[in-house]
Amino acid sequence: MKKQSLLVSCLLVAVLVAPFVAMAADIDVEDNAVTKTIDNITEWIVRISLVVAILMYVLAGYFWVIDNGNLESVKMAKNMILSATIGLAIILIARSLVSIVKTLVVVD
Repeated sequence: MKKQSLLVSCLLVAVLVAPFVAMAADIDVEDNAVTKTIDNITEWIVRISLVVAILMYVLAGYFWVIDNGNLESVKMAKNMILSATIGLAIILIARSLVSIVKTLVVVD
């Protein structure tokens, strides 16, 4: 059973990550390659983080709905929502910091 769930998890991650890897490889030669690479990596990480945050919200909502009166399950769901929100805020702040540093460091 454990091997099957590990296999399903790996397949799910592969299916979710494959489009982002394909989009990250899109680099224009005429623009600054370093700038484009930084932009592609940042966008790739942000998109994966957004997908993970949405999955965490859905999973937390599922746990909250099927709690059957179990207060521990509700507490876990609330903690998952809080953690996903904090993680999402950190990712968005990091994205803006990368953009600010990139504009300060890279000269076109």
